[in-house]
Amino acid sequence: MDAFEERITVRATPEHIMPFLIDAKLLPLWSPTEVTVKCLTRKKHGVGTRLRMEFIEHGLDPIEYEVVEQTETRLVCSFAGRMTGRDIWTLTPKGRSTEVTNRMEFDRPDMVTFLGWKAVGRYVAERDVREKMPLLKQSVEASLAK
Repeated sequence: MDAFEERITVRATPEHIMPFLIDAKLLPLWSPTEVTVKCLTRKKHGVGTRLRMEFIEHGLDPIEYEVVEQTETRLVCSFAGRMTGRDIWTLTPKGRSTEVTNRMEFDRPDMVTFLGWKAVGRYVAERDVREKMPLLKQSVEASLAK
């Protein structure tokens, strides 16, 4: 397994942040590498919700996410595509703000995918998460300013 983590503080409560992490309509506001996000289930959020994400960058195949755990302050999605793993979000209230932690865990893929991951994939994935976190903060805070 390979993993990395990013954190940011957002001036909002976990209840305001959580929809941005799971709602297929809100994800593209702060995650511009996804060209389309479709909900594959009747449920819009909660355990069992499945999303299909197609990407505009990096030549990635579509990835399907499934919510395997969701509470007020934690979201765990498993994902499958060429790479598999978990996307774990932890929302820790800190006064009027929330510390948002995103931990990406990647399972060991087949040898060809593993070599591509080590050569380029990990760098691209880390860069995307680093770039998306400030966009998440901006999107959530802007929605509260309206």
